Amino acid sequence: MLTHLTIDNFVLIHHISVDFSDRFNVFTGETGAGKSLLVDALNFVSGQRSSASVVGKNGKSARVEVAFDLDKAINLKKKLVAFDLYDEDDEYAVISREMNLEGRSMCKINHRVVNLSTVKSCLDGVLDIHSQHETQYLLNSKNHLKLLDEFAQNETVRFSYNELFKKYQEAQMRLKNLENSNINPDEIAFAHFQLKEIQDLNPSIDDYQTIKDSLETLSNFEKTKSFVNDLEETLDGEQGVVGKLYDFLDIIDALRDQELQERFKNVYYEVEDIRDELVRYNSSLVFDEYEYNLLQDRVYQYDQLIRKYGTLERVFKKQNELIQQIEQAEHFDDFKTDLENEIEALYAKLLQAAQSLSETRLKAKNNLEQSIVEQLDDLLLENAQFVIALEKSDLTSDGAESAHFLVSMNKGIMPSPLERVASGGELSRLMLGLKTIFSSIYGVSTIIFDEIDTGVSGRVALKIGSKMSKLSQTSQVLTISHLAAVAACADHHYLISKAEVDEDVVTDIREITGEDRIQQMALIMSGNNTSASLHSARELLKEGQQLKWHK
Repeated sequence: MLTHLTIDNFVLIHHISVDFSDRFNVFTGETGAGKSLLVDALNFVSGQRSSASVVGKNGKSARVEVAFDLDKAINLKKKLVAFDLYDEDDEYAVISREMNLEGRSMCKINHRVVNLSTVKSCLDGVLDIHSQHETQYLLNSKNHLKLLDEFAQNETVRFSYNELFKKYQEAQMRLKNLENSNINPDEIAFAHFQLKEIQDLNPSIDDYQTIKDSLETLSNFEKTKSFVNDLEETLDGEQGVVGKLYDFLDIIDALRDQELQERFKNVYYEVEDIRDELVRYNSSLVFDEYEYNLLQDRVYQYDQLIRKYGTLERVFKKQNELIQQIEQAEHFDDFKTDLENEIEALYAKLLQAAQSLSETRLKAKNNLEQSIVEQLDDLLLENAQFVIALEKSDLTSDGAESAHFLVSMNKGIMPSPLERVASGGELSRLMLGLKTIFSSIYGVSTIIFDEIDTGVSGRVALKIGSKMSKLSQTSQVLTISHLAAVAACADHHYLISKAEVDEDVVTDIREITGEDRIQQMALIMSGNNTSASLHSARELLKEGQQLKWHK
């Protein structure tokens, strides 16, 4: 669960440090007090796209930090382990994000710098923030099938279907490319000519390098021959080194230094051996003009192909393409038949996979319909009907059907598309019902509602508060509300207020209890704190606390 929030220099918030409990936490405040800033700050630290505009006037950066109790946020602990960001001694996960005036941000998890995507991955499904955008998501019928699949928890079946669908599409594309690539006899003849040109040379990288090296050696033949002749003359001529060393052998023998004698003789024999090797090498140096011309011709063929196709590697690539093109053209009918058979087999498997996927949806449809109706009934929409219309469609990446949520809130009225008939208050209750259902499936540790009670009042508001209290048995709930009846059911009540400090408007959050809480509820109810409004607030708080699902 979310245990602590610190906000520094974030828009109008100078500094806030607030602790949260588990269960149901409500936030109220006058219009313009900055209630939405709480949600903005939590979206910011969760990885939502942001800009330097969040940086307030009291520093060069904005910073938001949250702390989670890992014993009550098991999903988060598992993700931290997966990212190697968890130590066995860690009781809490501290996640922060800071943004400077240049729009650059830095994220940390347990004081280790991480990228933004890691933070988003870790908090996805852990911190669930409801907003008006999410209500619009519900109204878009394109998202209804996704919601049904989430409820069905059919990830494995969907993955199998999607993999088959990709293979089916790829096979269809290969068939289309094959049909488009069918070439005429003249093109086949030209492809044969190009292939023969390459195959006659039989190119290879090693061969090309060897030829170039051999040509370089032959091109330098005269220099090499002259150098070897000079060296041979130096060693073996009339005044050569070998002869002079030989003349000194007898003199060296007369010396009494045995070691020096041995060293001199070794030098003589080594130089003599070099002379013999050099003579043999010189006799082998014969310029072969025929070989030179052959190599010149071969390197010319290489250079022609390289000029035509770009590089030697592209020559090899072109060779493979030509082989495939010719083989495909000469065996077009066989290739086409094989591909058509492959597509037919894939389509049969795809139909089976689509049927399996449809069965999971049909089963989930009945259960979700019943669950939603029960939730709406609990929220004083006793006559509500909720139907998920599954309509068959051509096979797509989503399967063999589309889904549409149909609803009727009044007895005797046929269900119609959700976006046409549901009012703001009805949508709020439907969204709350969905949150209650899905949070139990995914084990969301913290749910944040931003004025989900829009469009309701009176007994309905108390029911919404009671529903949130029930939801807080399995998930921590933080709710921004403008209704005293919802606030009355909360375990903890926080006041969001604004004040002028040094000609600046700043926002503050603090927990209120006792008389402070009653006075705030009276202000919400009537706009003032008369004895009558205070009495009504006390009675409402008493009733709300009695409606709580835990005492």
